[in-house]
Amino acid sequence: MSNKKKITIIDYGVGNIQSLKNSLEHLGTDVFTTNKKKEILQSTHIILPGVGAFPAAMNLINDLKLKDILHSAVSSNINLLGICLGMQLLLTESEEFTTTKGLNLIPGKVRSIEKFFKKNKRLKLPHIGWNQIIERDEKNERNKLVENISKEDHFYFVHSFISITDNINHHLFFAKYEDIMIPAVIGFKNIYGFQFHPEKSGKAGLKLLKNFINL
Repeated sequence: MSNKKKITIIDYGVGNIQSLKNSLEHLGTDVFTTNKKKEILQSTHIILPGVGAFPAAMNLINDLKLKDILHSAVSSNINLLGICLGMQLLLTESEEFTTTKGLNLIPGKVRSIEKFFKKNKRLKLPHIGWNQIIERDEKNERNKLVENISKEDHFYFVHSFISITDNINHHLFFAKYEDIMIPAVIGFKNIYGFQFHPEKSGKAGLKLLKNFINL
């Protein structure tokens, strides 16, 4: 791995980022945590983590003026990865509690899994636990982010809302929860998202984090 890589985790007060930092350091890379513009824009790879509610997270992002910084980073061809709530924040808006504008880096809307339940059927929420991910279209050329993922790999999910992108081509992998196909990996240009937690997903999660670092 090149020493020129600078991996930055955005620290904006949402969730415990230490396990993610530990996983990345396990891969032999230097990892920085910051919310400062200069340091973020000097990165080669940025990770936006997140646990909790969309409106509260966006309030913190707006208070720190991170939205414009992240748009500048993406425009400068810096790779960006959102994890769990961080993936949802990449979209245009969310309906969690109230309609809240997101980062609008990938057009789409965050919706409750409940909206996709079949009539008269109730599923347990949140969707929690281990699940495999399914490629949307095996005929497509594999994105380098997911090039070595197999059907044997399982990932750890915990969420009640899902990211529905406007363009189906931005859905790379799905996870099946009962009869609902949940977007598990999204991607658009140099912007990516994992609905699951790679840092809690063992060797499979480390493979994906390594792929991201190597982009």
